[in-house]
Amino acid sequence: MTSVFGEARSDEGLHGPADPARVTLLVSPSAGHGMAHIMAPGIALQLRRRLPHTWVDVEVSTSAHQARQFAAGVVAHAARASAGQRPDVLATLGGDGTASIGINACAGSGIPLAVFPAGTGDDFRRGAGSPARPARVIDAIVDGFTKRIDLMRATSSADPDRPPYWVGSVVSTGYDARVNRRVNRSVVNLGKLSYAAAVFQEAMHFKPLHYVLGIDHGVRRDVEALLVAVGNCGYFGGGINVCPAADPTDGELDVTIVHPVGVGTLMREFPNLYNGTFVRLEQVETLRCTSIHVDGDGLFALADGEEIGDVPIDLDVVPASLDVFVNRPLPHMTTPE
Repeated sequence: MTSVFGEARSDEGLHGPADPARVTLLVSPSAGHGMAHIMAPGIALQLRRRLPHTWVDVEVSTSAHQARQFAAGVVAHAARASAGQRPDVLATLGGDGTASIGINACAGSGIPLAVFPAGTGDDFRRGAGSPARPARVIDAIVDGFTKRIDLMRATSSADPDRPPYWVGSVVSTGYDARVNRRVNRSVVNLGKLSYAAAVFQEAMHFKPLHYVLGIDHGVRRDVEALLVAVGNCGYFGGGINVCPAADPTDGELDVTIVHPVGVGTLMREFPNLYNGTFVRLEQVETLRCTSIHVDGDGLFALADGEEIGDVPIDLDVVPASLDVFVNRPLPHMTTPE
């Protein structure tokens, strides 16, 4: 972990004389059944109190499209870090969809991302090691503790003109994607309860799918599977640890292939999806790679819980492409150079 703020800043900001660094808080008002909208004023107030010489802007989005445009604009005009100067910060307040907007805006830019969790899943926050409590996120911003992590780049093979989509956590296809889509389209989303219900509903009529995988631009695999999940961080679906060995700093992607299993086995192993021990089953295969091509019959992809289109899709890891604020180290821990 490193400090992106460096030494105490002077009155000469990166934007101009006496112009301080900026923290922009992007709020998804509907996240967490409206909890994000309630939390936003208090978070902004605490940021202003803790960072009295920093501009704190709050933007409440009315749509995902508007939020994406705004986040991209913030990063495009943001000040980068320089000697003794703080960089600008983009912060998101919402669920994984809002965090994904921040990821796609900040990827490769050098602008650090702060994630205030207020959704029903918060899987990226969990996998990246970001704080769970708003007060701890504020501590991280004040102290400047970030971790530089890898991201997964998703590129549509069917539409090469479509820009790449940056993924922090997991790209899912198959059974898991259909469960996520059922939850996303439900009238009421109760987080883990809704996900558990969708798992059972989909299991009643789901049949294995045919996948064609290309591993590291060379090895072709034709497999029948319930799902193929590709992870940068390992979580999706509100805490399911689908790629339990995933490390977003190792320069690799983790792939979990669940070969056909009976409904009874799926139901029995459901609790173990959350602790990752389901991978011990003989029907579960795990591997690592730096890139993977995913194709197959009737498949579509979800990235960080958001639908990004049909297969074929190409996924590759881009090392050290995002700075994200994380928990401060404990007193007995040392901070690496």
